[in-house]
Formats: sequence, C-alpha cells, structure tokens
Amino acid sequence: DYLGKELEEHVKTLPVPVRVLRTGARSGLIRARLLGAKEVTGQVITFLDAHVECTEGWLEPLLARIAEDRTRVVCPIIDVISDETFEYVTASDMTWGGFNWKLNFRWYRVPQREMERRGGDRTQPLRTPTMAGGLFAIDKDYFEKIGRYDEGMDIWGGENLEMSFRVHEVLITVMLVPDASYGKTSSVKASAGSWRTSTQSHRCHWIITTWERSETRRRRVAWIL
Repeated sequence: DYLGKELEEHVKTLPVPVRVLRTGARSGLIRARLLGAKEVTGQVITFLDAHVECTEGWLEPLLARIAEDRTRVVCPIIDVISDETFEYVTASDMTWGGFNWKLNFRWYRVPQREMERRGGDRTQPLRTPTMAGGLFAIDKDYFEKIGRYDEGMDIWGGENLEMSFRVHEVLITVMLVPDASYGKTSSVKASAGSWRTSTQSHRCHWIITTWERSETRRRRVAWIL
C-alpha cells in the first residue's frame, strides 16, 4: 500500500523533481534498474539501493570525478545503518573491493602500493579492483558501452563482480571516493534462505562460464585476482 498512491503523493513534496517508474509486473531488481536507466535524460546515471541514506554533499564528489574523466566508474564509501537500532556507523576508508575463490564479494584492506600511488593522501580516490555493483555513478554512454546489467538476472547478487568484469574489459577505471558516502541497512537477514544460496551459486557459475571464453577477459580477471 505504501508503494502505491501514498508514494506518488510523497514524491510530489520533495524539493527536486522525482518520477516514479513502474514495471507493470514483478521483474526483479536488475530489470527494474535497467528500466530506470533507459529513462535517464542526463549524461550521468547514479544507481542506489532503496535501503540507503545519502549524506549531505554525497553527489558532487562523484560527478566531479566523472567530469575529470568520463571513463571512470565511481563508487561511494558505504557506511552501515544498523537494521536493529538504525544507528549510523561510519565505514573504514581503508578497504577496497575484492572477491575470494568462491566468487563472493568482500572488502579487503587497501594494499601499501595503492597508498603509495595516492601519496599517502586518504582523501584521494582509491582505484579498486571490484565494486559493490549496486551503488555507483557512471557516464550514460559508457554504461551502454560495457553492455549494461545482465537482463537475465532475477534478484540481487552477482552483479557486483559481473559489472566489475565488464568495466575492466573496456579499460574503465573503478574508483572509491572517500568524500562521498551513503549509509546502508543490512538486508542479509531478510533475504536469507535456500533460494538465495541457489541463485548465488547459479550466478557464480554464469560468471565463470561466460568470462572464461575470451582470452582478453581471462587476462582481465587474472589482473583483478
């Protein structure tokens, strides 16, 4: 009920113009995002989750990095909002995205070589091997160039690595921007279950079988690893 007319009336009160797009039928997170991307009229697309809270001044640092180089994909620091108390917990700016041999996305400590590249300045963006997949800004033309999201995905999970591999295939830089941050509530408990595990396993198998076919793609993955 809250997502019906009540939502339509609420967005009219917001200080910026907001459009509510509807798929007409339940289609899943990824296809809903693609519907939104198709309607974008600006030059930059920013993807967010529904369960995030943007901090003041969150957008400008992301747009500034893309304005410097439109081949960049930029991501914020993802802070934590407790799903029990709604306490806002600031995340570390000393981690970057990676994955283990089970193709599970993980946050790892930033290596010394990346700190040296930034000259020890922690306010500078990190060049991260992989990104979370759901919170990022990208030039609209480059989003099309890398092939967008995979339309075959039904729910969330797996798009983080899949999008990261697409980005690196066309030599786009993925960056974490320390001065842009969102708070995000945990949705793991709500989405737990055998269906989630099964779907994640299917996604991982898809990533492996799809990306092993190309020698160029194998080199990209080897570099990320």
